Amino acid sequence: MHKSRWPMRRVAESRLIPRTAAHLAVTGLLVVSIAAGVAAGARAGEGPGFFDIIAVARGAAGGDSILEAVGSRYDLAPNPEVLPDPAPERRTLAFANEPTPLPTPVAPPPPPRPPVRVFVPAAPVVGTGQLAWPVPGGSISRYYGSGHLGLDIAAPFGSRVVASDDGTVIWAGWRNNGGGLVVAIDHGGGFVTDYNHLGSISVAVGQAVTGGQQVAAVGCTGVCTGPHVHYSVIVDGVIVNPLRYL
Repeated sequence: MHKSRWPMRRVAESRLIPRTAAHLAVTGLLVVSIAAGVAAGARAGEGPGFFDIIAVARGAAGGDSILEAVGSRYDLAPNPEVLPDPAPERRTLAFANEPTPLPTPVAPPPPPRPPVRVFVPAAPVVGTGQLAWPVPGGSISRYYGSGHLGLDIAAPFGSRVVASDDGTVIWAGWRNNGGGLVVAIDHGGGFVTDYNHLGSISVAVGQAVTGGQQVAAVGCTGVCTGPHVHYSVIVDGVIVNPLRYL
């Protein structure tokens, strides 16, 4: 037959109810004794009763603290060892390492403008009245006539074209009348010479030139069938035969 390892187990289990009743009875007597002692002390004027302490703790004593209810009062005073702050409104929060502000980016200055070349027109230049041959080494390929108001002087591409006399450039550029690149020079006294179908131009409007100075190069611009210069002479606004003055 198997024997229990705990021989007192049956005895403890059989007495569980009586032991529990005994514990409850002792606890009840202890609570009644404490309540009776507190009530007796309150009647004798030794202090507040048990229920008075509970009422004061819940705020039923008109706002007085629990210390006043039991007959003790403590006043809070500042610590004399701690000096008051002389200027509490000046308190500021300082950082040990404040960030260094970055410089505001500034746009780079615009690049300098190139100098503007302003050509000041020279004073009118009066020529000698004697016109020189405009294309050195060139030959006449077509003469002046009723249907051709000028001389065609043929020469290789790039050949020099010179001013026939002293004067002032009054045109240097393209003309849409078939002349292509054109240079016109005012020689004063009503004389003007025109150089048409040029390949390039070496002067500007308003520039003073002297007789024999290169003003352009032979080409074939505008309405043209070969390298040449259509040379015209204008006197008092009328196109005349250039051979009369060359």
